[in-house]
Amino acid sequence: MNANASSRGAGAWLVRCSPPAAGERLFCFPYAGGNPYLFREWAPLLDPGIELLALQAPGKGARIMEAPCARVDELVDALLPAIRPLLDERPFSFFGHSNGALIAFELSCRLQRLGLPRPRRLFLAGNPAPWTREHTRDYLSMPDAEFVQVLRDLQGTPEQVLADNDLLQVVMPGLRADFALSQSYRFEHPEPLDVAAVLIHGDRDSFALERTQAWQRQLARPAELHRLPGGHFFLHSHLRELTALVSRTLRADAAAPAIAEQGNAHV
Repeated sequence: MNANASSRGAGAWLVRCSPPAAGERLFCFPYAGGNPYLFREWAPLLDPGIELLALQAPGKGARIMEAPCARVDELVDALLPAIRPLLDERPFSFFGHSNGALIAFELSCRLQRLGLPRPRRLFLAGNPAPWTREHTRDYLSMPDAEFVQVLRDLQGTPEQVLADNDLLQVVMPGLRADFALSQSYRFEHPEPLDVAAVLIHGDRDSFALERTQAWQRQLARPAELHRLPGGHFFLHSHLRELTALVSRTLRADAAAPAIAEQGNAHV
């Protein structure tokens, strides 16, 4: 583990992407190669009162010179002390896209295992269940040119970054570590995760819908499944549909306790 990373507080790990608010917190985890600032365009589209915070991991953004984590368990080990103080204050949910879904899932599992507050809602978007992956390439050791072609094929990294060799050498360690996260991941928890989960699949993504549905294997509750238009990066191409789904779900979750309380009052 990166010792510097483990000692940093929430201010380093989390970027505020909306004005401070008193309502539910939504913690967002970006895809491999993504950065927390992509969630700033979510703020005006979500319901008012949702406070939006996004992960800034070592090797990214303002932390570009820090050694990145190439294992999910190491990343969660370092993140947990930073995010822990925020979890008792109010209800919270997690949204993760692609690799971010894996991080959000493992963090939720760790919270459950430790008996800590869990997210009221877990959104797992644009990622097949990790136990369905077959890894045929080692992203940490493949030649630079081959790795750049992987990035180019995925169309998630701006071409101006891929064409700037000096910049590429700065961001390459963080990108490689991002792509390596899923290679070593193993589900090693004694119980399935007991949270309300939403699985979101782009209807033109490169992997089959059944691999999104396979998350259910390690979820204790039946998950909701939504298919949105678009390929792997539907969170950009169909942002309004995605944020509408998130808002609608969080709004219903917030109303549920009030409805139950009203029902109890008539007993």
